[in-house]
Amino acid sequence: MSSIIAEMFAAFATNIRMSHIIVLLVGTSFITYRIFKRFEPDDPTPVGFLLVVVPSLLVPVLRLCVPSLPLAVGITFTSYYALILSYVAAYRLSPFHPLAKYPGPIANKLSKLTMAYVTSTGKQHIHYMQLHKHYGDIVRIGPNELSVNCVDAVQPVLGAGGLSKGPFWYNRVPKGKPRGLIATHDPIEHKRRRRTWDRAFSTAAIKNYNEIVVKRARELVEQFEKRAGHEIDLSMWMSYFSYDFMGDMVFGIGFNMMQTGHDAAGVWETLENAMKVSTIIAHIPWLFTYLRLIPDVLRRKRTRQLAEGYMNQRVAEGSNIKDLMYYLTDEEGLEPVKPSMPVVYSDGSLTIIAGADTTATTLTALWYYLLLDPTNVDHLRREVDDYFPPGEEPVDFTRMVTMPFLNACINEALRLVPPVISGSQRSAKSEFGARIIGPYFIPEGNQILNHTLSLHRNPRYFSPYPDTFWPDRWLPERDREELPSNETFILDHAAYIPFSYGPANCVGKNMALLELRAVTCYIVQKFRFTAKKGSGLDSWEDGIKDFFVVKRPPLAVVVEPRW
Repeated sequence: MSSIIAEMFAAFATNIRMSHIIVLLVGTSFITYRIFKRFEPDDPTPVGFLLVVVPSLLVPVLRLCVPSLPLAVGITFTSYYALILSYVAAYRLSPFHPLAKYPGPIANKLSKLTMAYVTSTGKQHIHYMQLHKHYGDIVRIGPNELSVNCVDAVQPVLGAGGLSKGPFWYNRVPKGKPRGLIATHDPIEHKRRRRTWDRAFSTAAIKNYNEIVVKRARELVEQFEKRAGHEIDLSMWMSYFSYDFMGDMVFGIGFNMMQTGHDAAGVWETLENAMKVSTIIAHIPWLFTYLRLIPDVLRRKRTRQLAEGYMNQRVAEGSNIKDLMYYLTDEEGLEPVKPSMPVVYSDGSLTIIAGADTTATTLTALWYYLLLDPTNVDHLRREVDDYFPPGEEPVDFTRMVTMPFLNACINEALRLVPPVISGSQRSAKSEFGARIIGPYFIPEGNQILNHTLSLHRNPRYFSPYPDTFWPDRWLPERDREELPSNETFILDHAAYIPFSYGPANCVGKNMALLELRAVTCYIVQKFRFTAKKGSGLDSWEDGIKDFFVVKRPPLAVVVEPRW
């Protein structure tokens, strides 16, 4: 019997030809490609079977035609993978791809690896702007992703009945684990979870946070007074203020960065590093599944430890105010089911970095632009002195809402450097079908990005001076400086989305604006800032890096008291 089998195998080996093996390789690799395209598996078991087991089964066949086993292994695996990649490339560049009609760089059409690299440099916001300037209002920035610079796309993408969160947030949390609000894709679940947040940032709740704003603003003034006549990094101090405030507001426990003059607990550094790594990898979301297998490569362990530590301290010690945790843990008992602690940990840590970065970035950007043009500082100072004369502490937040030039300056800083500078990705999911977004048809299963910075600097919506800090654009016509005769005034409020738009917009928008007004009034009333020659002031904006949140370069100024 064994001799018969041996003879059959010998006959098979004699008759097998390389052409047969090529057909087998092409066929198997094409089937694998189709499986990946249809089902997009990311679980290690099916992926391992398709990419390791299947080509391994082909090795003995190829071994019949090559002199050694290592050579057979090398040829089989190399050919198998090369063929799969060639199918992917051919389809993505073909006229049959759903996004084939939209322009964009070939590298972006082929793979999101291009954007992962660009993001690692911190310059994706500039890259997107350059693409829009070259290709127009809609650009293909990935195999299945578009970036849009058109106001008509804001409502259909971000508004009520718009698109859900895209793959940018996929796989960050293992399957079966609870997600934070910002990573929740299901619109119904997001709406349910959002109720708690809406209570936490209601008008009544914000009044509870007012005393924290005043306390921390006073502390900032004290620290500046101690450093009068000296040079400070204003960007760093704005972060110290913001993180101290957010620590109080979220956990009822301050981080005391202003008091110590540095980030002693490593909160700022830890959260920013984790966000940077996640933002780079988010362009290739399936990688999260495998990188989680490498101990702390995603910088999650330290982030989780920080959140759990402060949360446990908050639970143990309680709080004398209704802080954010009061609402997130549903201490009022208004929800049918209390949120799990892992969800609260996730929401708490992300709230700190999102809230702190928003305020610190806008305050720093505001002072950068004010320092470039002292006439704006003088105008703002006169207004602050009118509303809060010397000796009167700026604690009337209602009065601040009515200060036209203060709010114009804040709006303009938010326009030029929006807190989430590249916006938030959305997805036309297969279960909801294709969408008409403004003038564009978006096939199902593809993603779209309203690029905030491009929109905010589009001369069709903000004119004149779309790239210049010009607060007058937000003032009534009677108070606005006279325009050059060849300029047309355009201010399209629908294109202004610094806090995003629609049901998933920034829930803390009103709190952030309150902080911005208060801190600006305190600083303007008490101090003068000057930048030394050679401090790099003119190039500050060029040093901004985009890792979903904004990483800012230093802003060196000399602090001088006004009185």
